[in-house]
Amino acid sequence: MDFRDAAEDAAFRETVRAWLESEVPRLGPAPDKLEERVEWWRPWQRRLYEAGYAGLAWPREYGGRGASVLQQAIFYEECDRAGAPDRLDVIGAGFAGPTLIEHGTAAQKTRFLDRILTGEDLWCQLFSEPGAGSDLAALTTRATRDGEGWRIEGQKVWTSAAQVAEYAILLARTGEGERHRGISFFILPMRQPGVDVRPLRQMLGGAEFNEVFLDGAHVPGDLLVGQLGGGWKVAMSTLGYERAAIATGRVNTLRLLDELIALVRDARGADGLPLGRDAFVRQRLAELYTRMTLQRLTGKRILSTLAEGGAPGPEASTAKLFTTPLVEEICDFALSVIGIEGQEEPADTDPARAKWLRLAYQARGTSIAGGTTFIQRNILAERVLGMPRD
Repeated sequence: MDFRDAAEDAAFRETVRAWLESEVPRLGPAPDKLEERVEWWRPWQRRLYEAGYAGLAWPREYGGRGASVLQQAIFYEECDRAGAPDRLDVIGAGFAGPTLIEHGTAAQKTRFLDRILTGEDLWCQLFSEPGAGSDLAALTTRATRDGEGWRIEGQKVWTSAAQVAEYAILLARTGEGERHRGISFFILPMRQPGVDVRPLRQMLGGAEFNEVFLDGAHVPGDLLVGQLGGGWKVAMSTLGYERAAIATGRVNTLRLLDELIALVRDARGADGLPLGRDAFVRQRLAELYTRMTLQRLTGKRILSTLAEGGAPGPEASTAKLFTTPLVEEICDFALSVIGIEGQEEPADTDPARAKWLRLAYQARGTSIAGGTTFIQRNILAERVLGMPRD
């Protein structure tokens, strides 16, 4: 497999790099609090939209650029190199929008798609439930007829960015029978009575995940996506787009390694000598850099599969199992370089150092997000090793 850019992709990369060099330096540092970061991010998203870089892989008829998934990945790589803002529209642009393009009505597409690309509306995903765990088909949130629309009762959990989202993609049970049947897919307006977002406070004080309690929330009749009772099929499309979004998302490990190398370059050991001269430190950096490179190449294999019209297979699980400990070890090594100051409360220390402690804690969550480590191992046992289905 040739991991180099094709001529067309190389030209695209140069164009993107030149544009980012002129745009990103104007932005300044991102606020730490999510609510403030959203308002800081929205003008950036507007610039992406006006420059034709929002919805890169969306069809042109829906406001996208019609680019390949490889070019979309190149764009995110270059954003990472340039220090561009994190993506806050991952759910909207990454998989809610594409799901509506595939399954939504003409009215839904007209109403929602453009506002996703401009950053006017942020979305969250109301799939996970406390009693369902990783078994999505065990969900119990129920939608019952309420005039022309639907009344929603239930509870969701681990909902990222629910506190700033204007809309959610929602799975709710509308019928009985087999587990995968009788589930419908809705668009839920988040800012209404009956939607109670309660933050899940994290170890370092932040609260970007939430519980969402639905007590008589209303979904208008025209916000059912797909067929009544056919939500499982729509959800499988969404999960496919989610995997693609992860595979083509920003390559954070590249940025982390660059920042770690800069940290080591400026640090001194207990003997007062530059830490970068320490043989153990140099070997450790080389090991982490090699693993980061392998992780990126695995990501390109997945992208190549998607570009050829395929779906991510077991290699996506391999990539996740490979990435999770890598991110943890990069952050832990950075904290060891910082020393005792890296253990201080983030609010009491330099923001550049506090960032590493936050990342180290957040990295533990990557073993759960997007399918737990145990789920990924189970997939590999069944699909690669041929073990009986669990």
